[in-house]
Amino acid sequence: GTGNGSATISGTSMASPHVAGVAALTRQAHPGWSVVDIKRAIVNTGDPAALVGYRTSRGGTGQVQPAGSTGTSVVVGTTAGEGFETAVNFGFAELGADFVGSKTVNVDNHGASPATFNISVSQGATSRGHTLVPTGTSITVPAGSAGSFNVTLTVPAATAGGSLATGLSFREVVGLITLTPAAGSNNGIALRVPYYLVPRALSKVNTQLGSTSVRQIRGSTLNTTATVTNPGGVIAADADFYSWGLEDAADLPDSSADVRAIGAQAFDVGGDQLLVFAVNTHRRWSSPSVNEHDIFLDVDGNGSDDYILAGVDAGAVNTGSFNGRLGAFVFSTRSPGASGLFLATAKTDSSTVLLPVLASQLCRTGEPCLRSSRPRIRYSAASFDLVNGGVDAVGGVATFDAYNATVGEGSYVAVAAPNSSTVVPITINIPSFFITRPKGLMVVSLDNASGAPEAQLLPIAVR
Repeated sequence: GTGNGSATISGTSMASPHVAGVAALTRQAHPGWSVVDIKRAIVNTGDPAALVGYRTSRGGTGQVQPAGSTGTSVVVGTTAGEGFETAVNFGFAELGADFVGSKTVNVDNHGASPATFNISVSQGATSRGHTLVPTGTSITVPAGSAGSFNVTLTVPAATAGGSLATGLSFREVVGLITLTPAAGSNNGIALRVPYYLVPRALSKVNTQLGSTSVRQIRGSTLNTTATVTNPGGVIAADADFYSWGLEDAADLPDSSADVRAIGAQAFDVGGDQLLVFAVNTHRRWSSPSVNEHDIFLDVDGNGSDDYILAGVDAGAVNTGSFNGRLGAFVFSTRSPGASGLFLATAKTDSSTVLLPVLASQLCRTGEPCLRSSRPRIRYSAASFDLVNGGVDAVGGVATFDAYNATVGEGSYVAVAAPNSSTVVPITINIPSFFITRPKGLMVVSLDNASGAPEAQLLPIAVR
């Protein structure tokens, strides 16, 4: 209480009272306006130049400007009731072809004189290549009246970027539509409306097995092939092979935690064994952190779970605050504490999570251990919707040989281009097959459409 210097403090605790104050001033200046128009006035008059490191998807139109929101007589937005009255929202789109979409922008003049604006478009610095074209370069709205113009967004699918493309895995098409007042209109106050699309370019990877029937021949192997194609995909993609262990029907309505299938693969990594569990759901999530996926592991085969591999938000586990990054954590059923060495492979707007774990993480002192001399692991699973509630207890128990590939799991192929084809040799270990009894192969292609296409299930019959 003795200083006379200033302090800069950021965050929601500062932004919320400032915006509340600006809203009160804007209401006082425009007492007859609707709630939607008050909101539009505040958003339309934001200043992006006032923010360091401005990004439209995080900063909207910029820093609130009370002089602008109280002084404007015109507000701009989309149709009230759509839930996005202050932005032109194109939503999320999986692109198997170029995206083309149109929206109407409404301009409401509450003033006593006509208002004329020049219309311009600026793309955000993080935006994927696109064009947004308004139907005209200017608009005049009479006093106390309303006008509108349309904008058409075009996004080339081939350059939109897939979930695994180099660089950011999250893609956005974003920018600002700016209405600059002409001839002294609107008290010289410019208006801005953000536009936004989340695109995800698609591959169409498809895998066909040369043989899908196995008969018991002790001490032998079956050699076959898998033909991987990408017919009609707009981007190159890959195919990652897992031993398919579990399958579950769609029984958690409208939830992205509703598990469809789970598979496993394993590799030697410097004397340790790396296991990866692939969890595929029936429906996509926006952020993977809205769900938790638990794999219950019985490493000594006695019918009791020894460890739990949990795919859950890393920030929630490490700091108690969600950060949107899914981690892979190991918990023991006998002792406290979590072992977290990896982040999961879990993309936005996707439906498949890859959860890695080392065999050494499944071996606490004095507790059962997964090791090469006892290589088989039994697992079951459950997933939790952390936003809407609901639990999907996946039916059944699967067995996986963590040290001996059974159905060619661990194979991986990059399909170089759309409409190309690659043949992958697959070796089926007959003795291991009849011990672990996998359902077949689960082929994960993270750039395929979400849901079932991301994880192709290829049964291998026993006879």
